[in-house]
Amino acid sequence: MDCLNNNSGRRTPPSSIPGQPPSDTPGCTTMGRNVVVRDKNEFSLLLDLPEDIQSKIFTYLQARDIAHLTRANSSINNRLKNNAAMARAWYRRFASSHQTLLKTIVTAKDKDELQKWLQRFTKDEALVKSIMDRQASIYFPALFFFTLTKLMSQSKTFKLETKANIPCSSSEHLAVFSGDGSQVVIACDSKTWKIYGQESDGSWEAKGTIPNNYRVKSVTFSADGRYLVATSKGGRAKIYGKKDDRSWEEATIPHDDSVHSATFSPDSHYAATASRDGKAKIYGLEADGSWVEKAIIRHNNFLSSVTFSPDSRHVLTASFGGKAKIYGKKNDGSWAEKAIISHDNRVNSDTFSADGRHVMTRSADNKVKIYGLEADGSWEEKAIISHDDGVWSATFSPNSHCVVTASMDGRAIIYGKNYHGSWEKKAIITHDDWVFSATFSSDSRCVVTRGTDRVAKIYGQKDDGSWEEKMIICHYLKVCSATFSADSRHVITSSEDETVKIYSRKDNGSWERKATISHDSSIGPATFSIDGNHVVTCGTDGKGIIYGLGSDGLWKEKAVICDNTEIKSAIFSMDGHVLTIHGGNRAKITKLWMIDRSFTVTQ
Repeated sequence: MDCLNNNSGRRTPPSSIPGQPPSDTPGCTTMGRNVVVRDKNEFSLLLDLPEDIQSKIFTYLQARDIAHLTRANSSINNRLKNNAAMARAWYRRFASSHQTLLKTIVTAKDKDELQKWLQRFTKDEALVKSIMDRQASIYFPALFFFTLTKLMSQSKTFKLETKANIPCSSSEHLAVFSGDGSQVVIACDSKTWKIYGQESDGSWEAKGTIPNNYRVKSVTFSADGRYLVATSKGGRAKIYGKKDDRSWEEATIPHDDSVHSATFSPDSHYAATASRDGKAKIYGLEADGSWVEKAIIRHNNFLSSVTFSPDSRHVLTASFGGKAKIYGKKNDGSWAEKAIISHDNRVNSDTFSADGRHVMTRSADNKVKIYGLEADGSWEEKAIISHDDGVWSATFSPNSHCVVTASMDGRAIIYGKNYHGSWEKKAIITHDDWVFSATFSSDSRCVVTRGTDRVAKIYGQKDDGSWEEKMIICHYLKVCSATFSADSRHVITSSEDETVKIYSRKDNGSWERKATISHDSSIGPATFSIDGNHVVTCGTDGKGIIYGLGSDGLWKEKAVICDNTEIKSAIFSMDGHVLTIHGGNRAKITKLWMIDRSFTVTQ
């Protein structure tokens, strides 16, 4: 049974705001700053500019700058409000890929569904109407999520409503949401997965079953949510397509051995598989809805991964035979080999940069190689990053300008691309033991590393391009995860010491601890919501704890999902539901509501 804990003893009281000196000019105090209110004449140069020029100027301002302007002059405030400038500035905090995801979520829902989503957190029907009246605007995704995030932040606590109890396999504890959050596929046992869809009334109903004679290894949705691909040890991958509201039809991609991985292209028109039989297969979606084989990529050993480029026109495969291959799609739709990247040992993983202009391979020879796409369509080696021991991970920055690696030699190395296209070492982050992971923030300005030395480190990039240490996050036991929020403003770490810590970045670029979430026993990974303003944790103590960032800048406990068995995992769906996997072979989908919906919010 769900319960709420509204009086957590772990909360930190808000700090006092220092008094402001008296002034002859009317003003207001906000967040410890004195904002001077000036008359219209002092802004005449800006206000007299054409609106399209003003709009362009506003795009160079950060959210905090726009907030200051809105409080400084009523005419400017009206212009900014009509221009959705604050919402657009908030939206720019996210990487372009995340903005695309937010847009997908909004466009996948109809007007009634979006209205109900807002109404979960406010009774202000005038506000809801004003937002929905702008649904046709290109800025609607920014305006909608900005308003929703603000409403949720102003809610002190959440009401929990269970929308589904789904039988599942607690030993598998695997579940995957579609991109828009309207569908979820859950492991019922090692060989069977079930697809559930959200109804118009918010309930969840079974939509299909994925049976298999062998253990299902993975399930992945296409970006448009219309297809999913499942892999198994049985030497085949299956593509399931949504035939109608209640049924899915399948296509089979056969292999001669187990399939390691399968993925869709970003445009959802292609699927690719990687198998132990030494082959990767590319299938394409035809106009009649069928899937047809387009290419076979052959290696002389097991394949470990297959990846599409962001534009869906290239495929990258990695093999235990020490080779990675790049294939490209020609104008006639066929696929051809473009490059081979060689290593002295197996290639564990490969990936494209966000702009699709570079690829990176990570090998058991302790090296990471970066290749770049030339003007003539060829691929050339750009850099080799060498470590003294195994490399756990290698990641591109979202802006495609940097790479960070994490190694068992106790180092994370940042490489950066120079103006003339060459790559060079920019920084080395050291730990006292293995570095398990290193990832960039979505604005590419920060890196967080996680080591077996019970420490996570945050590094930040300075204006001159160099990197410096910003914060060391210490735990008493092993750090299990370290993750940035989607807006780059927060980091969460989870540890075997049964705590989760939230750190936030201040306006001056420094970081400070904002909250510590404690469980009474071992915990699972902590995850952010899609807007980065909420965190959910879970533990074997039978609790799923939801923390949220309030309008006062403090992180506070907002709800606790309680169960008499352990909660093995907890994640947010794209549309703000919480999915928990429980002991006793149960999964639960919980809807969040505001308890007091009496207030209004300004846009």
